[in-house]
Amino acid sequence: MLSCSAQGNPKPLISWLREGEELATNAKYTVHDGSLTILGITRDDRGAYTCRAYSDQGEVLHTTRLLVQGPPYIVSPPENVTVNISQNALFTCQAEAYPGNLTYTWFWEEDNVYFKNDLKLRVRILIDGTLIIFRVKPEDAGKYTCSPSNSLGISPSASAYLTVQYPARVISMPPVIYVPRKLPGIIRCPVDANPPVTSVKWEKDGYPLRVEKYPGWSLMPDGSIRVAEATEDSLGTYTCVPYNALGTMGMSPPATLVLKDPPYFNVRPGGEYRQEAGRELVIPCAASGDPDIPTITWRKVGKPSKSKHNILPSGSLQFLSLSKEDHGEWECVATNVVTSITASTRILVIGTSPHAPSNIHVLPSTTSANVSWEPGYDGGFEQTFSVWSKRTDFGPHDWHSMPVSGAPIWLLVPGLEPGTEYQFSVLAQNKLGTGPFSEVVTVNTAGSPLGTPEPLVLLTPPRCLTANRTQHGVLLTWLPPANHSSPIDRYIMEFRLGERWEVLDDLIPSTETELIARDLVQESWYEFRVMAVMDDLISESSNVVGVSSTDPFPPAELPDEGLARPVVAGVVATICFLAAAVLFSTLAACFVNKQHRRKLKR
Repeated sequence: MLSCSAQGNPKPLISWLREGEELATNAKYTVHDGSLTILGITRDDRGAYTCRAYSDQGEVLHTTRLLVQGPPYIVSPPENVTVNISQNALFTCQAEAYPGNLTYTWFWEEDNVYFKNDLKLRVRILIDGTLIIFRVKPEDAGKYTCSPSNSLGISPSASAYLTVQYPARVISMPPVIYVPRKLPGIIRCPVDANPPVTSVKWEKDGYPLRVEKYPGWSLMPDGSIRVAEATEDSLGTYTCVPYNALGTMGMSPPATLVLKDPPYFNVRPGGEYRQEAGRELVIPCAASGDPDIPTITWRKVGKPSKSKHNILPSGSLQFLSLSKEDHGEWECVATNVVTSITASTRILVIGTSPHAPSNIHVLPSTTSANVSWEPGYDGGFEQTFSVWSKRTDFGPHDWHSMPVSGAPIWLLVPGLEPGTEYQFSVLAQNKLGTGPFSEVVTVNTAGSPLGTPEPLVLLTPPRCLTANRTQHGVLLTWLPPANHSSPIDRYIMEFRLGERWEVLDDLIPSTETELIARDLVQESWYEFRVMAVMDDLISESSNVVGVSSTDPFPPAELPDEGLARPVVAGVVATICFLAAAVLFSTLAACFVNKQHRRKLKR
């Protein structure tokens, strides 16, 4: 509260001014009987306030300054600095506070600069908060934070980054470089440079190395040498010299190249394992090497597994209680000093809720949107889907869901407003429960000018799908959709052995209307259906046809001009009989003729 009183005849009136503006009673100020009350004091309320006493006889002014006690306020934060190696770096930091007994503390990353080895001997903090770093080194680069304090409240802070430029240098060149025998290998030059390295020159056994003269050798962008197949010709002692825009710090220490045999798998994991959730699962994997025994590790491809799993001494992967998070592709990695090899397997965890759908694609129009997706793993049971949507500006409880009937992997969402931003997500569920939502996709519906009708998007399903067994497999034929507003892009053929539909081929050209399904499982009943794709819009499925993999093949048809086998056999027999009769008659005539000649001689 600021008080002000004045005397005079007539009695003067009193008002309060700040920066020339008269203050009136409001949510911030209360002016009453010559006093000014400031509510909710903040740092912005500091400054000069003027009491004005006035009457018909004149006026008198008195100004006072309000100081707000509290923690410091940074008025000039530090800015990013870039210097070359061995130069000095300077950061400024200016703060205001009342009381003004300011002290400044500077941090490198999270450590006080005076507590960091090698840096503490080359820094100085001036009384005005300026930080000076003398003879900077590449290791000095990073984030520097200024924190002023006057022992009141929480000290503020502000940060800036130091960038150190220096010539290219080699760091930690190993004395021995191991390369796998008769396999691709890399001879690395471990370079550190800012700005980035521009070139690397190599020497082999003390002579300049011309990589292009070695078949299968190439220089990589980072200056390393890639060897297509490491042989005895690769043996030798290597050195490298890296360069950037500022030059180089010199040649690397010599490194001797040694050829070693890569590890190999004694036991590889199977291609796929199916196990119920909560059960134990052990996946074998073992590897050997000469002379070193390789180290075996396991990793999950993609999202890491959060469940507990063990790697047994034999190298096998053990799950004591399989969980939904363990589902997916895993890799067994065998590593020795020269290289790593991997063997992949896939785990299907049965008896869980479905996994989230992926690759959500939304094709909006003016008042509707076609949503398509790729189903996730169904958890071992048939799954169904629902599409969730809402306007982006609506709250988190305003999602609207639409169930998907049947087995399509798309849904047309109607009733949208033109020129509006919407969010879409897909949810899967089976008899054990619902899985997680898919990613949320945000799109804008098209605006619709007044009087302009929305263009018609029409796509009917393919027609007359048939299935016939042939000697090469099942021949599937169909007719194109009867109606489509744009050209057909491709067809998708699906099949099922049980309850779940799977994709047989999703890239059938639009010009094709037949497909041969090969390598069918014997003694099984197959069902097929086909869908058309137009501008990312998937049609409804065609009619479903079924065929058994044990049906007999149809008999081969004879050409129209051919003869039946019995007729051919009869003709051949008749010809043979006539030939035999002619031969017998000839022999008989010869015999009679000889007898007649003998009688004439007598």
